[in-house]
Amino acid sequence: MPGTIIRKYRELRNFTQDYVAKEMGISQNAYSKIENNQTQLTVKHIKILSRVLEISILDLLKDDFEIHRPSDLQTHSITKENLLMTMTQIAEKLKKKYPEKHEFYPVIMSLLQAVDNSIENVN
Repeated sequence: MPGTIIRKYRELRNFTQDYVAKEMGISQNAYSKIENNQTQLTVKHIKILSRVLEISILDLLKDDFEIHRPSDLQTHSITKENLLMTMTQIAEKLKKKYPEKHEFYPVIMSLLQAVDNSIENVN
């Protein structure tokens, strides 16, 4: 759960709940609910926590993003062009699904952009 990860990083930095709550602009009680997984995190909170705890957003959320191998995963190699085409299709699908209503849209698009930038360096 994200709260457990957040607590672990807060304790590693020797920060109090009160300190982190003040940095976030919320009460200590509200912050405690985040660590106890009683409150769902917002994108704004994740960004602030990432800065305050000095860790990446993905490290904060890694527990929620378990990746399982799909049963229909291709085992043969694919070309750079096929990968780029697939990424473009994914990006277009995301753009059509009301991005302003999905709080993780900016994170997903940033990840797609990072992969796209990495692919440019592949032969």
